[in-house]
Amino acid sequence: MLIPVQQRSWDQPLGGLSPLLLRALDSFSQLPMGRTTEAIRPYVHPRGAHPMPDDAFRHHVWTRLEPSLRASTSIDGYLQAAADMTADLIEVVGSYSLSTTLYGNPITVGTSDRSAWEADQVEFDTEDGPCVEALRTGAVLTGIDLAQERRWPAWAAVASLLGFASAAGIPGEVSSGGRIALNLYAPAPQAFDDETLHRATLFTEEVARTIPAAVRLFEADERASQLEQALASRSTIDQALGVLMAQNQCTPDVAFGILRRASQNRNLKLRDVAASIIERFTGHAAAEPPRFQQPIRRSTQHQP
Repeated sequence: MLIPVQQRSWDQPLGGLSPLLLRALDSFSQLPMGRTTEAIRPYVHPRGAHPMPDDAFRHHVWTRLEPSLRASTSIDGYLQAAADMTADLIEVVGSYSLSTTLYGNPITVGTSDRSAWEADQVEFDTEDGPCVEALRTGAVLTGIDLAQERRWPAWAAVASLLGFASAAGIPGEVSSGGRIALNLYAPAPQAFDDETLHRATLFTEEVARTIPAAVRLFEADERASQLEQALASRSTIDQALGVLMAQNQCTPDVAFGILRRASQNRNLKLRDVAASIIERFTGHAAAEPPRFQQPIRRSTQHQP
């Protein structure tokens, strides 16, 4: 089944994922904000400046992330801002994207430009590429020469057509089994040397480290004012997945891929795309979810 799409506006975050994305990230964002003690490895500025310790570079990253965290109104807006600043922080001209998993499927949550997004979608559709491997296994995929790459042929071919010559995929652990991943693309061959990759790794780790605080910050607003909407989104999306599976005789993962691509290409919320699919193929609107009942709060006052 083909769903008509329109070009999304690339000066805006990927559209309308916040309630679902919050739940996905919240499911693996239970770690404390503190970092475990580790040896300080030197970071050497490529322009010949004095070596900067890792903690100093992490602090530099945080000084860039923190204003974005305060200014953003949604978790996907924050991750989009993180993707936008990647090139400045690792100091390589290229295209960058951040991904995580939603319903067990990889999804782009922030991208510096359309080329990175298009390369990601081929990778996700074929379930074959460095970002997918980074999300699944936690492996760091570096030294990717797209002219010679044979492990992921479809992704490598499209990335090359988009003008990229080198790439990398770096995971960031949010908690055990939960990850984000940074996809790096550059038009220059061998653009990502060891120093650059080390900075990219520290950057990805810092973004992952801030996710628990970001989730708590945005989740408070979501739970206060949009809990019913979030529940309705899940119900509507589940119904749409059933329709797509029946229409296309496909698995839930394939159905979610169809829904995800339509949402991102049209810059619409997943729920809105799902609702239109249900109405188009069933002739009636999506069924309403059960009404959410506010929990009864027990008094915290001490009884005499």
